[in-house]
Amino acid sequence: MTSKNTLIIGTRGSALALAQADMVRAALSALHPGLDIRREIIRTTGDRRTDVPLADVARVSGIVDKGIFIKELETALLEGRIDVAVHSLKDVPSELAPEFRLPAVLPRAAAEDVLITKEPDWNGRGTLATGSVRRRLMARTYWGRQLRFEDLRGNVPTRLEKLVEHPEWDAVILAKAGLERLGLYAPETVVQGRKLYMRPLPVEAFIPAVGQGIVGMECRVSDRKTKELLAGINDAETCVCGVAERTFLVRLGASCSTPVGVHACLEGDALVLRAAYYVPGREEPFAVVVRGDRNAPEALGILAFEKLGLN
Repeated sequence: MTSKNTLIIGTRGSALALAQADMVRAALSALHPGLDIRREIIRTTGDRRTDVPLADVARVSGIVDKGIFIKELETALLEGRIDVAVHSLKDVPSELAPEFRLPAVLPRAAAEDVLITKEPDWNGRGTLATGSVRRRLMARTYWGRQLRFEDLRGNVPTRLEKLVEHPEWDAVILAKAGLERLGLYAPETVVQGRKLYMRPLPVEAFIPAVGQGIVGMECRVSDRKTKELLAGINDAETCVCGVAERTFLVRLGASCSTPVGVHACLEGDALVLRAAYYVPGREEPFAVVVRGDRNAPEALGILAFEKLGLN
């Protein structure tokens, strides 16, 4: 910690990132009302480089690691300018540098992707805008090869506005969690005078990104006091699901931009994990569904990888 009673939270500056940082601050304040919690906004490489497709940001920016949305936050942690970095867990590489830990996650929000269209009965014909390779490939599997794609970058409100501003676009896909956290999710809504329609996509068929809907907190491994504070707000059930998903990603050797969907959920005493992984030259993904002990999430992630059938 910065001092005995002061904790500095680092966050990106988008409306969604700020909302998530405020969620962390509220959770900590409820447990530690005397704690002085401050917020530091940090702009990351992923925020600056909106001029290229998301999958190309690391390459054109000269970043050798995978964390285009966390690199500058981790630098601030190492320099002692912040005590906690708040992330959307889906932006965090599956393996952290040894200097860092993820000691806590908040309760998971909805993990689904949401299809947002200009017409209520859109059937997958026309143009879908998304910067996610995973969403493009899953959309093609879900709706068919006739679908056309355009790149889409920007924060959540910007993406909705771009859908309206481009008459040739028919739909976009966004995470339901982000829409809900900003108060923007509704079956029908109006953006810049244009009615839009939203419907969640089933996780069984349109599997979300690893960690989607989860807010994670990162700190220095040497900062024992901060780790203890964060452990007090950790949601155990969400943590189990996140560990299983991220273990699968580690075994796959994948990054945040790899076209893979992974989703774990608790069903009674069991932990169920679904995954779909796309490889070049193959239209259909390698897919797997496994069930195991909720107390052994790493083992389930490894089992899912082994049953994926890549060999």
